[in-house]
Amino acid sequence: MSFSDTLNDIYRSLASSSADIDEKIARLQRAKSEIVQEQNISQQEIRRILEPELGTLWTGNRARAFDDSREEAHRTMQGIVNEDYSDYQQSIDMKITLLRAERSALDGLSHMANEASELLNKGEEAFEELGNKLDDLKRRLF
Repeated sequence: MSFSDTLNDIYRSLASSSADIDEKIARLQRAKSEIVQEQNISQQEIRRILEPELGTLWTGNRARAFDDSREEAHRTMQGIVNEDYSDYQQSIDMKITLLRAERSALDGLSHMANEASELLNKGEEAFEELGNKLDDLKRRLF
């Protein structure tokens, strides 16, 4: 395989990997946006769990049991909306950070590939250096 073919394979691999990472980041950002929106809607809706106020018209064991169940549902929903949704958002943020780090590494490899391309354009006097650069790129990428 010639240096040119190897370099083209490297460029294709870098482009494919970069596109995959960019797509994953976009999907995660959309998911986070949807979670934030759902959290906002849910925070408004959980207030309704405690409505209507039963007051003095409802008394007895059934009234207490109903009110206790309603309070428990409210506490559970508050935990989900305030804690679980925030945990999901933090998890997504961490994944996005890791993907961005991967993307930065690919950008560095792309820079190395550009240097290799410049060496290829210089001709025969740079072939040894080019070979070393391509070997380094293949080792890091594949």
